Amino acid sequence: MRSEMRDKVFLFYDGYERTADEALGPMLKGEVRRHARYAWRKLRGRQVRTGFYTWFFMLKEALETAGVEVHVNNFRLARKYPDQPIGVLGYPSVIPKVDALPNPRLLGPGLYDIPNESTALLSDPRNKVYLQTCEWTRNMFEPMWGDKLALWFGGFDITRFPDSARSPKTFDVLIYDKIYFDREANYSRLIAPLIERLEREGLTYTVIRYGEYAYDDYIDKLKRSRSMAFFAHSETQGMAYQECLAMNVPVFAWDEGIWPNPKAAEVSDEPVPCTSTPYFDSRCGLHFKAENLETKWIDFWSARENFNPRKFVEETLNFENSAKNYLQAYARAGMAGADQSTEYA
Repeated sequence: MRSEMRDKVFLFYDGYERTADEALGPMLKGEVRRHARYAWRKLRGRQVRTGFYTWFFMLKEALETAGVEVHVNNFRLARKYPDQPIGVLGYPSVIPKVDALPNPRLLGPGLYDIPNESTALLSDPRNKVYLQTCEWTRNMFEPMWGDKLALWFGGFDITRFPDSARSPKTFDVLIYDKIYFDREANYSRLIAPLIERLEREGLTYTVIRYGEYAYDDYIDKLKRSRSMAFFAHSETQGMAYQECLAMNVPVFAWDEGIWPNPKAAEVSDEPVPCTSTPYFDSRCGLHFKAENLETKWIDFWSARENFNPRKFVEETLNFENSAKNYLQAYARAGMAGADQSTEYA
């Protein structure tokens, strides 16, 4: 990597919201589609960004806050500096779109759910480092990718999230429902019993279903809630519960510790370990399983005022750490690229 390029990062993202197109026609079409999709989903009170695009947005913002000059989908510049790494992220559709570029690559975040889907990437010498966003997915990819893996997370600007600890409260519990595997059975053994208990104890609650809410409404309800009960099978980062932590709202998190996704059978004959809260410590709240929901709820509710989740986000999941992790992996890709085959030059 040339010295004059050390404060510059080239990112290539392809997805629903933004497309990695070099020709003017497809590029303009992608921009029109991006704005139309945003307006349509916002009008209907739906989430306006996919998780992959949220990662891209968080990454770009963290890098720029760190003083890095970020170039997005700039094919001309990448060709001009072929030894400069490119960050390749978003949906797998980005891979063929950057195939003609000779640059060493930092892959991720995003792309593939399981290592088996990424096999073809291993045979391309340009692919130097592959980012994973949490320990459990890194462990899953490690047998195939080995020391080519690195960890990264999307960071938060804590000043954008008000400390709501002293705000007037309408709800004792915000129930965040992200159950989709075996939904009927899991709802009956998890959310339904919790609601019954809350009603029995005279506690107020509101329910938000993943993918079916407007972001501003979610933030408003968080501000007016004393706690969150978080129901998700697994998370590779978990921005929603982390926004909750940032607002100083403690989390009661369901975490069975086993990945129920049918894709797990393609990874191993044994259960694949996972977590619903990849970034979490004792300041954030408590975990529970279906079998101990009742007893853990008593512990959580009695200790609710002793948690300090905002401090955890401020010290751990900040822009500075996010940018540092990415830039270290980006530099690794650049150093590995110094010995790169000239096959693609």
